[in-house]
Formats: sequence, structure tokens, C-alpha cells
Amino acid sequence: MNTDDGISPLRIAVVLAAVLLAWMARPASAMTFSNAMLPDGTRYVVARGPVVEGDSVRLRAALQSADRDAFGNKLIALDSPGGSIVEAFALVDVMDRERVSTLVRRGDSCASACAQILFLSGLHRIVEPGGRIGFHSCHDARDRTRSTLCNELIAQNAAARGTPYTSIVSFVHLTAPTQVRWLDATEAELWGFLRRPPAANRAQEAGVDPKWM
Repeated sequence: MNTDDGISPLRIAVVLAAVLLAWMARPASAMTFSNAMLPDGTRYVVARGPVVEGDSVRLRAALQSADRDAFGNKLIALDSPGGSIVEAFALVDVMDRERVSTLVRRGDSCASACAQILFLSGLHRIVEPGGRIGFHSCHDARDRTRSTLCNELIAQNAAARGTPYTSIVSFVHLTAPTQVRWLDATEAELWGFLRRPPAANRAQEAGVDPKWM
């Protein structure tokens, strides 16, 4: 499935791989996938750990056991420091095919490729109070300099999925590759990084705790 601007996640991944872009060396451990259940009994996937090659295959299998919500979407909860941007876009391709919303739960963190690619590619996106998302610039693995191309492709992907372009650009272009700018749930919403389901929006406007709906 292509993003609204016609740039597919896999096509972006190929471009990035061709110029040898990366945020970090490939970690030894892979992302793990498990199942959890919402209060209403809806099963969803919990993804923990760094993003490495092969995770897209494992996510595709894990999502088979997840239920669809009232909007026809499946849900994945993210707790990851980031990792391979090429594999992150491969994960997005799976998410697009399965129609996936994203969640960062209380006490969990989603940074780098997790926040800037995976989280912002969710159809609906929520950070619970006590959760956080982290942003920074990506770099060219050849000389570890800031990569404008990488940052721009990430910004375009996020903007095509409803994130304000100026918001994502403010973080990926202005935060150094070696630093992380963390946002809590309130800050993430103020910058336009969240996209609540309609029912949750109505609950928030009415002063009701907007749990995942």
C-alpha cells in the first residue's frame, strides 16, 4: 500500500539502503512480539526491543492473532529504542497491509525509528500518560554526518499519514543524531503527533479519560 504522496515504504527503504544510511549499528537481539488484551477483550500485539532485519516477517505472523477494533484496525503497542530504518519501513509495509494503529503504553518508550517511522505510521496513534516518544536526526553511516535525505524521507512519510510536516521536520532536522528529544503524551499531542480514534476525541472533549477505544 502506498502512502498518500505515492512514496511506498519499501521504495523509501531501497533509497536509504542504497546510500547506506543508518541510525545505529545492528543490535544483537531482535524485536519480540507477544499478545495482550484490552479491557474489552480485544487482542493486540506488543512489540519490544530494537528493530532488526527479519522483524517484518515476525510482525506479519504476530498480527494474525490480533483482533480488529471498531474501526477495522489492528493495534500494536511499541516499546523500542529504534534500530534499522530499512527494516522499520518494511514493518510499515506490513502495518499498511494489515491496517494497524499504534500505541505507546504507560511506562514504555518508543524512540528513533520506532517513533519517527513506526509510531507515526499508525492509522490511529496514542501515547498513554507515562509513555514517551523520542526523536532525533538520522545520519549517514559512512561518515556519521546528519543526513538531510533520510530526514526528508521520514518527514514525507509522516506527513502523508497526517502528521504536520513542520512538527516532524522540527525534530528530525534540528535534533542532533547523538541526542534524543523526548515527548510525553501531552507534548506529543500538542505537536500533532497523536491521532485519536473519533470516540476517544469525543470522550476527551467531554472530560472523560480517553482510553483506547
